[in-house]
Amino acid sequence: MSGTEAEIIIKGEVHTSKADLNEEREILVEGVDYLILEGQAEEADYSLTQQWYGWIMLIFQYLFARQVYADKTILKDLADAQEADIKYTRETDLDVLHNSHLLVQILAVVLFFVLLNYSLYVGMDGRVLQGAGWLFVSSLLPLLTLRIHESRRSEGGRDEMIAQQITEASREGGRVVAVVGDEHAKNIPDYLPDNLPEPDVRPPQYPFLSLPSFKELFYPGFVFFSVLYVFYTALLIYVQILHIPFA
Repeated sequence: MSGTEAEIIIKGEVHTSKADLNEEREILVEGVDYLILEGQAEEADYSLTQQWYGWIMLIFQYLFARQVYADKTILKDLADAQEADIKYTRETDLDVLHNSHLLVQILAVVLFFVLLNYSLYVGMDGRVLQGAGWLFVSSLLPLLTLRIHESRRSEGGRDEMIAQQITEASREGGRVVAVVGDEHAKNIPDYLPDNLPEPDVRPPQYPFLSLPSFKELFYPGFVFFSVLYVFYTALLIYVQILHIPFA
């Protein structure tokens, strides 16, 4: 398809949705020359001062996302089979941190340590189930703070960066497919230049807060919390061995 006028498809998704994954697979079966996937191209290497962020990504990415998010391997395989170029919206997950304002980074650090300490305090007080929940919140809330700010900042935000990736890919013509979260999909067209073809923006099959989404999330959500509970229990044992006073 390369060498023809570009066709741009921006597929907004709920990251946990199997229905969205099936639609994305059908889009790629129809053809793709350039695939943009939301996520990191390679694993991040965290410095000593970034270990707090590495801890956040450990909880969110490895304990939560790998259990709950739809696996995108089939999309990469379909693109590879058609010799399409595959790009990711981030080089590493550290891009979110580097692209955030210093004050927002400080806010995220404070949120993390306050919530983590509260989580350990609750667990040491015997409320292990609640403590495990607060441990997840200590990862989720700072990460959401960083990602929302980084995506929406007036200059150099993530939505604008993805739009630039789409613009560069479209110069060679062919079929450009971007698979991103629904909020990104809504905002990206605002950053595309007027000389590009009108993008085909496709919404999720159903919203995150819906009965079909709940049905899909029930079992992987149970598995995630079971893994989180075991991880949190091991963390409490480690803290007790070190005799760190939280209560």
